[in-house]
Amino acid sequence: MPEPTPIKFTSTSERKHPPSFQRPKVKDETTARVARIREMAKTLTRNEICEREGIALAPLKAIASKHAIKFQVPQKIGTAPNKVPPDVEARLVYQIKDCVAGGMNRSQCCNALAISYNMLDRIVRDHKIDYPKLKSAFR
Repeated sequence: MPEPTPIKFTSTSERKHPPSFQRPKVKDETTARVARIREMAKTLTRNEICEREGIALAPLKAIASKHAIKFQVPQKIGTAPNKVPPDVEARLVYQIKDCVAGGMNRSQCCNALAISYNMLDRIVRDHKIDYPKLKSAFR
């Protein structure tokens, strides 16, 4: 009786990416691109590398997965909540004063200006606009 062949166990990484069957010229181009991406990954984010290399995000992620490349995490731009540019805020102050003169309550003003109640409250506070809140109804 013939001896059974032993089962060869492969690691996940070997099964995930099969061997490359590229022509030598294409393989050289791919190797050069991987080297460029690896160098850029030290200082740039994925989106910035996509713009410079002229490729979409999915192929870049595939290259990074295959070659174990880690990218920089983009820095979050800290913006205060409910902040708008000064010119927009000046226009909103003027419109809020029109709402006060028109007899609208705060909720109606928010809907008319398409802003959140928190933004309205902050603008009223910052610019010291006399805009009374609704008094709670007698229950």
